[in-house]
Amino acid sequence: MSDAQNPFAARFAALRLDFENVYRDSTLHTLAEEIAEMSRKVVSLPGEIERVRSRGYVFASYLEQKAGVLAQHWEAARREAGQSLEGEASRLRSEMERLRKAVDRVEMQSAKVGALERDLPDLENEVRLVKNVLSDAQSRVRASYSRLSSDVSQTLSQLSNITWILDQRDEAAFPFLAEEGVFLAAKAEWQASGRGKDDPDGILYLTDQRLVFEQKETTGKKLGLFGGKKTQELEWEIPLHQIESVTAENKGLFGGKDLLHFTFKSGAPLGQTTVEVKGGVQCKFWAAQIERMTQGDVNDERAIQPDPEVLESLRSAPTACPSCGGTLPQMVANQRQIACDYCGAVIRV
Repeated sequence: MSDAQNPFAARFAALRLDFENVYRDSTLHTLAEEIAEMSRKVVSLPGEIERVRSRGYVFASYLEQKAGVLAQHWEAARREAGQSLEGEASRLRSEMERLRKAVDRVEMQSAKVGALERDLPDLENEVRLVKNVLSDAQSRVRASYSRLSSDVSQTLSQLSNITWILDQRDEAAFPFLAEEGVFLAAKAEWQASGRGKDDPDGILYLTDQRLVFEQKETTGKKLGLFGGKKTQELEWEIPLHQIESVTAENKGLFGGKDLLHFTFKSGAPLGQTTVEVKGGVQCKFWAAQIERMTQGDVNDERAIQPDPEVLESLRSAPTACPSCGGTLPQMVANQRQIACDYCGAVIRV
């Protein structure tokens, strides 16, 4: 009977391949690469933070301190992980050499009648046990840095999101105001009353002065695939002081649609409207951040403080409209301009 026809020979061939893979992994080279990659990520954090600061992102002041703490903790975790890896790899080497000799011995005796049938079950069991030993060793090494790895990845994710926000800001078809800082941005759909399936898709911005929706999509595509033109234009902007309330709602199958329902004060260009935030963004998070921004709580997150001259101009802002004399609405945190409810005049401070 040929090896191809011998079921025990086929089982042994599969077992040897399985063993070779385990033997290769027992050096824990993958973990060594993970640790080296973690070091590269930790070292890159200050530069990534400086990059978003240089582009004008003034919020998330915790990033600098977070990067410093992660660097300190990683230095200790890296040493512990290195020692753990070296110890585990040493123990695995002796175990793997013992098993290799057993595999070679069975292979040498495989030509004898009944040898594979007798020895193969025990050898298969030994390989399974060693695979479990390897898995346990890998888990012990990873345990020394898994929490920090998660924190570093989360910080890099925050920076990636901030970079995306800044990219959208730089691509915007409308101008931002003097001293205006973009805090959040998200892909969104404005559920404009009466527009149905033509509700515009675009970007919802939350700045320290306004809530803005910009249409940004390709319209007029045939069958949703071909042709069309890129449409990008400002749909509406609402000063923060004109936001009366915002409520979040999860709607649709399994709550998959994240809706923000807005009510605006008298004088705003809209009375009420609804926006669906997309791209995995949670509407409850957005609603909470809008409330924080209107109440001035986000100021605590500023890494770059406003110009003192701007703050002084805010303190001396007029309370009566210079055009019609009407009382101006009360300004809210971070506001740089105000519109008169009576005549519509816009006063910049």
